[in-house]
This record gives sequence, C-alpha cells and structure tokens, in this order.
Amino acid sequence: MSNMMIIENQLRSISLPSRSHPSTTGIEEALTKVKAINTTTGSSESILMALASLEELYSCTEEFLKMGSTQRVMSSSDASEFMEEMLDGSLRLMDTCSVSRDLMVETHEHVRGVQSCVRRKKIAGGIDQLDVAISGYVGFRKNMRNEAKKLIGSLKKIDGGSCPASGVSNGQQDEHLLAVIDAMRRVVSVSVSVLKSFLEFLSGRQSNIKRKLASVLKKKKDLREETKNELESLDSAICCSRDDLQNKLGEVEMSSDGFEKHLEGLFRRLIRTRASILNIISH
Repeated sequence: MSNMMIIENQLRSISLPSRSHPSTTGIEEALTKVKAINTTTGSSESILMALASLEELYSCTEEFLKMGSTQRVMSSSDASEFMEEMLDGSLRLMDTCSVSRDLMVETHEHVRGVQSCVRRKKIAGGIDQLDVAISGYVGFRKNMRNEAKKLIGSLKKIDGGSCPASGVSNGQQDEHLLAVIDAMRRVVSVSVSVLKSFLEFLSGRQSNIKRKLASVLKKKKDLREETKNELESLDSAICCSRDDLQNKLGEVEMSSDGFEKHLEGLFRRLIRTRASILNIISH
C-alpha cells in the first residue's frame, strides 16, 4: 500500500469517535451541536441558531489552537501545506462574513426607510415617497441576490481537504497531526455549510421580484404558499398587496438585526482564529 493510501486511510479512520484524539474533544462536541441544527428548512430561526453555534465552535477552536500540543504539530514541516489551506479558507470565510454583515446593515436601513414612509402615508398620504423608498429597496434586493451568489461561488472554492499530507509517517505524533487536520477541516466545512444556508436565505428561490410578480399573473398562485422566509414574504407584499406591508417589514427588521449581531460575532471569532494560525506559522 502506498504512503498516500495509508495517509488517506488514517484521515478516514480518525473521523470516527473511537479514534478521536483527546485534544479535539471540545471541537468534536461543538461540531455535533452545529450539525444537529437543520438549516435546510431555510427558516431564519434555524440559521440564527446555527450562526450562534458557529460562534461557540470558534470559541472552542481558539482554545484548541492555544494548546501547546496543537501548536507543536501544526508548526511542523509536515503541516505547512495544510496551514496555507487554513489561511486561504479563513480569509474567504472572513470576507463572506463581512460582506454578509454589511448586507444586513443595509437591509435594516432600507427597511427603516420604507417603514417611515408607510407611517407618513397613513398620516399625510405621502404615496410618492413610499414608491421611491420601495423602489430603492427592490433595487437593493437585486444587488443582495447578486452578492449572495458571488459569495456562494467563493465558498465553493474553499479547499475542504485536497491538501496532501505527504511526508507524514505512521506514529503517535503523526496521528495527532492527522487528528488536528481532520478537526480543523471539519470546522471549515461546517462553517461553509452554515454560511451557504444563510446566503441561500438571502437569494431566495426567485431570481428577482419582477419574475415573481409575472409568475403570479400567469399561474394565478397564492404567493403566501411559496414564500419560505421573511425576505420572500416581504417581496410578495411589495409586488402584490401592501395591506400587510408594515408587519412584513417588522419581521425582516427583526431577523436582519439578529443576523447582523451573530455575523459580527462570528467575524470577530474568525479574526482571532486567523491570528492564532498566523502566530503558529511565525514561530
């Protein structure tokens, strides 16, 4: 059996709980919590829970990277390519998190603007201002979808484990290195999965609001049955009936505030994790 096959077999085997290294126990438990949250439903509640759990995961990762035993194996020459992989991945995750947070800040601003116009319309009939505010929001939603798709493309470029562990021989020290590589790659993998779910929440199933309106006129469908989240529900209210617009705006405001908070927290965790990796490389 070739050395590469031995290495790959080792990587597969240490993913089993019975072969987990004692040093990775904290990360294993945090990973389990994140994976237990079903983000495939596309609900804001599940994605918010997953983002909060990611913050906890990176808190565990920080402690893991501070351990002397972890730093020793990660600073070895055998781990050099893996460390470059981690640096590239952390940069992409930070960029995704930063842009996503900014999108939530802008969402909040646009929603507040429309809410203000809705209130003024009720008081003084300012329908022109409302139309302008809604037009601005519709344009922003189009840009949001485009940004979300770009970020999803960037996440797909993150190396999830193609970096070869060449030169690693069979031994206790090397089993520790393989366990570290496996744990860190799974941290990155679950981060990509959660952020991808969030970005899909932003992009929605329709490419744009006009297409959604055209679908209603053509197929005579009730949009309320098609919407999956607060943003899509607001899109529908804007396109069809504005009777419940204020409530839909409030729902989007609440969810965007939650996303902004957790994305900011995650971004700070990612910065500290990247700093820890750079610190290990420099020593």
